[in-house]
Amino acid sequence: MRKLISVLFVAMIVFSGISYAQDAPRIVVEKYLNAVKNNDYDRAYSFISKTDTTIITWLQLLQYVKKITPARLTEVIDLAHNAARQEIVSISVGGNTAFVKIHSRIPNMEETLRITQDPEEIRSLLDRGGLPMKERVGECTLVVEDGDWKISRVKGISSDQAAEIATDFAELILGKDEAKRISKKIDEFMKGQDKGV
Repeated sequence: MRKLISVLFVAMIVFSGISYAQDAPRIVVEKYLNAVKNNDYDRAYSFISKTDTTIITWLQLLQYVKKITPARLTEVIDLAHNAARQEIVSISVGGNTAFVKIHSRIPNMEETLRITQDPEEIRSLLDRGGLPMKERVGECTLVVEDGDWKISRVKGISSDQAAEIATDFAELILGKDEAKRISKKIDEFMKGQDKGV
């Protein structure tokens, strides 16, 4: 009887360990996506591997774009951000690496901005469920770093279209001169990032 209880106890520990290992990457990805969605970039950075530069560069670009763009454009960026919906569809864990597949529904800003450039009208479309959306499938790769799961790679799940909106659609929202100014500043920022400035 003691042997059976011991075996059951060990089995419970093993299975709960496996369950925890599979849940931990999910929680990290969910927290990261929520932090980005809520513009909490310091928190978002805390989920990124020290070995990654791509995600960090993307987050820095996002912060920069929102800093240099007028409030009207920033409001559209935030609306696009808040309208995005992500769902984790699968998790696979092997040793110190995990792959989290994500299905995203994000605003189709190109279609939206053909309909209207007014943030209030975009918000109304969102509230009524009439905002044009598009589907994406993506994946986060996570690694164990200092005992914690950290995101080392993000592919195809970006819910934010800040740079795209700022460069491609600023002219529709703000006019030609302001769009050129923003585009030039973003280019300068990206060149500085490439040089490590």
